[in-house]
Amino acid sequence: MTNERSNEELLHPREASDGAPPSCKQAKLGRRLGDLVNEIPGAKLVSGDPSVFLTGVHHDSRRVCPGDLFVARPGARTSGERFVAGAIGRGASAVLTASGVNVETNGLPRIEVADVPSALAYASAAIYGHPTFALEVVGVTGTNGKTTTTHLVQACLAAAGQRPGIVGTLGYRFGDLDLPSTHTSPEADELARIAAAMHLRGATHLVMEVSSIAVAARRVEAVRFRVAAFLNLTQDHLDYHGTMEAYAEAKARLFVDLAPGSAAINVDDPFGPALVRRLAPRGLGGPSSATIARFSTRVGISTEEADIAPVSVEHTASGISLVARTPAGQLSIRSPLVGAHNVQNLLATVAICWLLEIDLHAAARALSGPIRVPGRLERCDDPARDDVIVLVDYAHTPDALDRVLHSVRAFGQGRVHCVFGCGGDRDPKKRPLMGEAVARGADVAFVTNDNPRSEEPRAIAEAILPGLAGGRAIVHVELDRAKAIERAVLEAAPGDVVLVAGKGHEPYQIIGAVTLPFDDRIEAERALRLRRGEA
Repeated sequence: MTNERSNEELLHPREASDGAPPSCKQAKLGRRLGDLVNEIPGAKLVSGDPSVFLTGVHHDSRRVCPGDLFVARPGARTSGERFVAGAIGRGASAVLTASGVNVETNGLPRIEVADVPSALAYASAAIYGHPTFALEVVGVTGTNGKTTTTHLVQACLAAAGQRPGIVGTLGYRFGDLDLPSTHTSPEADELARIAAAMHLRGATHLVMEVSSIAVAARRVEAVRFRVAAFLNLTQDHLDYHGTMEAYAEAKARLFVDLAPGSAAINVDDPFGPALVRRLAPRGLGGPSSATIARFSTRVGISTEEADIAPVSVEHTASGISLVARTPAGQLSIRSPLVGAHNVQNLLATVAICWLLEIDLHAAARALSGPIRVPGRLERCDDPARDDVIVLVDYAHTPDALDRVLHSVRAFGQGRVHCVFGCGGDRDPKKRPLMGEAVARGADVAFVTNDNPRSEEPRAIAEAILPGLAGGRAIVHVELDRAKAIERAVLEAAPGDVVLVAGKGHEPYQIIGAVTLPFDDRIEAERALRLRRGEA
């Protein structure tokens, strides 16, 4: 199934799922062109009939349907105006372009704007009925931890009797809606369609991962956030942002420019206190008036520095025992998640729930239950049959690798083997840093392919190797990822831990321009069968 289901499928469900109230089934979607122009900042109708009624919006000319507005958005390699004729051929009813461009619309109405990406967001929100005005939207941003935190928040909301949808790396899901993701945060038109579809099916909340790229590219420009949460900021996406300063400012825009109703901020990260200071004029108070909830993983931090923090934390191979102080009193959580990084995710979730006025004791009970997040320290071995522990994790940044490698030490008594690589056509500066993280945290390293894309795999590996030099890890280079996983599992001694890092839940590998089926979990399970002598 592709993400681009038709408007008919997404926005006119045959029956709202899970007993949604009848009012949620009545779609008031679409906009008269003249009214739409007034909802897009700086827009001007330069030609055409303002009474034309628009029922959808797309930036991809291949997806245009009759009645749609086609937005000629500039791309990385080409101009959106090149695709106007194709969109008209597919039945577009109007076209939106950048100001001053010369494009033939065959008499169709045309809107001009100075900022096409922002206009796409505002037009999409308006045409699809401003769905985020009707939903309580939670946006979670941070280099690491977004996926786990959004799943934890979703579980807490469901336990409290709410009906949350989720949008992020693992897909876009609510009720009968289950779409694979192409981006951590969808394009603006797709996001508006998905939010509208969830609302029509009876959702009360939308919990979404918000990437820095989505903020910079204006994908969430027209989203109304009830709560935005900041987890952390470490090196990633510099191929897009260029500098850490630009990366940080993209994160900050979610809080400073998009004006969420409230914010949960990790004050352990150096960027967190600075962000609090930028937001401080908006005030701080109890759940009915709070705009900022500061959280920390530091035991003993003062209430002047953090509103939510641990009183005690105990880590074991079976999970985390956490007592946290909150503005609503102390909470006890016994989570099956492992690792210090998940203490941060748990406390971020508590902060978000407090800002949403969710009963925190109900949230603590949900967080103490079994919550599975695919590809996040996902265990592939069978403790009853295997003498090694094999884990698959999405860690693909230096900071995430550091944290996860530290966490997996608790799983076994022996050595830690790490299978990892770096994605091609992505930030090359982090490659030696990934090697350094593995040199610090692993005993045996297998450098292999991740998604090399258009780059030469061996060149990527050679960029990683300097970071491994001088570390304690024994280093192997095996560019065939399946063979690297197999070798790590077969060569591990009883009691060892094998961490396969970087791809997590992904069921594919991108080599050149081809996307091939490949799943680290399937390969790990195959290697375990070989180790048992079953294959």
